[in-house]
Amino acid sequence: MMTRRDHLRTLLWGGLAARAGLSAAPLFFKISLGEYSFNTSHREGKYDPLKLAWITKHQFGLNAIDYVSSFWDTKASSRNFLRELKKRASDNGIVNHIILVDMSGPQLGDLEKVRRKNAVQAHRRWLDIASFLGCSGIRVNLNGFQPPGNPEAFLNASVDGYGSLLEYGGRQNLDVLVQNHIGYSCDPGWLVAVMKQVNNKHAGIEADPGHFQELFFFTDAHGKHVTQKRRSFDTYVGMAQLMPYAKSVNAKTHAFDANGNGSAFDYERILKIVKDAGYTGYIGIEWEPEGSGRKLSDAQGIEATKALLERLGAE
Repeated sequence: MMTRRDHLRTLLWGGLAARAGLSAAPLFFKISLGEYSFNTSHREGKYDPLKLAWITKHQFGLNAIDYVSSFWDTKASSRNFLRELKKRASDNGIVNHIILVDMSGPQLGDLEKVRRKNAVQAHRRWLDIASFLGCSGIRVNLNGFQPPGNPEAFLNASVDGYGSLLEYGGRQNLDVLVQNHIGYSCDPGWLVAVMKQVNNKHAGIEADPGHFQELFFFTDAHGKHVTQKRRSFDTYVGMAQLMPYAKSVNAKTHAFDANGNGSAFDYERILKIVKDAGYTGYIGIEWEPEGSGRKLSDAQGIEATKALLERLGAE
């Protein structure tokens, strides 16, 4: 965290600038609030998605949200809930940016064709919800819930399933983004190959500095749940590879040092990579406390991430 002196200095400068009619240096990107930043509150049963729009605007001074499907998927079948979610965003001047869609079961890059088709059908529902809420699209996963095998076979399967979903999204003018998240998508070269092969204007990547190690989750022949780590890739080289295809970027943070810098990643370096790629879209705050970061509340982690992005972005 920032020291108390640093925090007071920031508040003082903000007050002086406001009285002098000055404004902070403009950023080359926009900031959205990732709903996943409330993961602790959600696990504790203290999170209400209908309050997110007000909190985003009035507590954090932001005007865009990256939703997370798993935080309210049981309510998403209610049209009344969706109408209220949309109304509250509109009432608070909030842009509904994207929905991060996570679901178990068949995946878009499943090796079995029937299961891929089932995954495409299941994801169509979330594209319909995104369309209703006025989002620009959704974020999906391709694979990672089967044992690792031949990357080329998973690539072909992913291009097939993802491509089918892109066709449906395109009819609604919605983007379908893939995050380097789980499975082979954590390999930047593999994920770029997917983008090149689908060759669709609605395709794209949600670039995340926090997921450059392949992770697979599956059940073995004995019914045991297995988490398997495979190859890992350099964060900064990986971000540079993904950025030409990025339509969204995650600012993942876990903890902060005394100067307010993220302890896991060099965000000055990351923002330079992002800027050099010509990216001007949303960078979404994704606070996920680990280590000393667990001493911070959700709100403190979000505020610290926002301050970090604004400070480095202005510089």
